[in-house]
Amino acid sequence: MKFDSELLTVNLRETFRTSRGEASGKVVCIVHLDNALGECCPSLHYGYSAEDCHATIQSDDIDVPSDLDDPDELLAELAAVYSDRLSLLAGLDIAVYDWVAKSAGERLNEYLGMPDPNGRESSYTISIDKPETMEHRLKAADDFRILKLKLGSEYDEENLRIVAGQPGRIVRVDGNGAFSMDNIEWLLKAARDYKLELVEEPLGAPSEEELRDLRKELYCPLILDESVKCTDDIERFGSSISGINIKLQKVGGIRNALRMIQLARKMKLKLMIGCMLETSVGTSASASLCGVMDYIDLDSAYLLSDDPFEGFKLQYGRLSPPNHPGHGAVLKERNN
Repeated sequence: MKFDSELLTVNLRETFRTSRGEASGKVVCIVHLDNALGECCPSLHYGYSAEDCHATIQSDDIDVPSDLDDPDELLAELAAVYSDRLSLLAGLDIAVYDWVAKSAGERLNEYLGMPDPNGRESSYTISIDKPETMEHRLKAADDFRILKLKLGSEYDEENLRIVAGQPGRIVRVDGNGAFSMDNIEWLLKAARDYKLELVEEPLGAPSEEELRDLRKELYCPLILDESVKCTDDIERFGSSISGINIKLQKVGGIRNALRMIQLARKMKLKLMIGCMLETSVGTSASASLCGVMDYIDLDSAYLLSDDPFEGFKLQYGRLSPPNHPGHGAVLKERNN
């Protein structure tokens, strides 16, 4: 067998803004391995694109044994080759795990020995925007109890006041590295006043000492995302934080994620699973790990206006698995 790939353009229901930029659509690279699917969805900040992933898969012409039953050796070889392009590695990894789980006739979480993710609750992300648009943004989140507000603009304090004022909602915030120790005092107070569930990646290029000091002052868990890409980063920051956000596109897929989960649990860290702006292929693969997660943030396919695939759904904010082996994502056309 060989990997194949194609490029697809997907569009968001609304422009999505963080402290690092904005997007209204995304090009993704869908990986094919026989009847299995993977997805490469690199961030613009990774230094390579979905187009680069597609070109590499086409040119490298990678062989995959058709009698593959244990993917670890193959994935270790791929990891050695593509360690500098972890989203590319993630796409290949997801396709391999989808293939072996389908071959075993099992759902991916069953193949991995993970608990059933059915019914686990995800947050809905509120993009950076002006305060006068918050009512509209919140309307789109009506089905969700947990909200995650992006921070990093002049509107932060007012937006947080509006979002945290929603009755019956749990609120998280994500700075995407927008703050420094010199301008974060208001957020420390807000975490206490609004009883925030967690604060994610508040500092840009944080040191262990800064994080340790910040954690002492926070009234909620301190979670790292962009700063933690591998087990070495967990070793470095683990004693200074409360938990980590694992994204398959960031860490290189399921194989690496499993190693990070094992180490994080050993260090008694909280676990979140998140996503980039992926289709249901990427989020369905991630959903297979949700049974061991403390926090779930898998709303990207929900944010798309034209997801070509269907897989794990979010019904009233809770994961609902498809009735397919593997990670469960399939082309919508196949069910018509």
